[in-house]
Amino acid sequence: MEPADLGPVNRPKILIVEDNSDVRRLYAIGLNQRGFEVKLAANGAEAVERITSGEKPDVILLDWLMPLMDGSEVLTRLGDLPMTVIVISGQPQPAQKLDPRIQCWLTKPVSIEDLVEHIQRPRVAVS
Repeated sequence: MEPADLGPVNRPKILIVEDNSDVRRLYAIGLNQRGFEVKLAANGAEAVERITSGEKPDVILLDWLMPLMDGSEVLTRLGDLPMTVIVISGQPQPAQKLDPRIQCWLTKPVSIEDLVEHIQRPRVAVS
């Protein structure tokens, strides 16, 4: 018996914004294998371009320290667009208040299992 065609599966869309190509590739492979639809941006400017041109990820995995445009500037340039952001950084979370769209701050190295756990947590509504 052939399985019924259920049409396209609704896979959560993740935009990985990471300047290190090895880390970006590792996260992409791991998340794809776990059923996520993954898009990549090599820097903050590319991420802003993708998002402002209509790409609507469910979650943005955002490296905080990048050349060209860091995570803080990415969020500033995106204005008040509602989004869910998980920061991944080699630096600990700063003491100052963060953008409310940031759901959590993870310090590298971060395992794929930890990423999946944080991506799947219920999100705080951001308007």
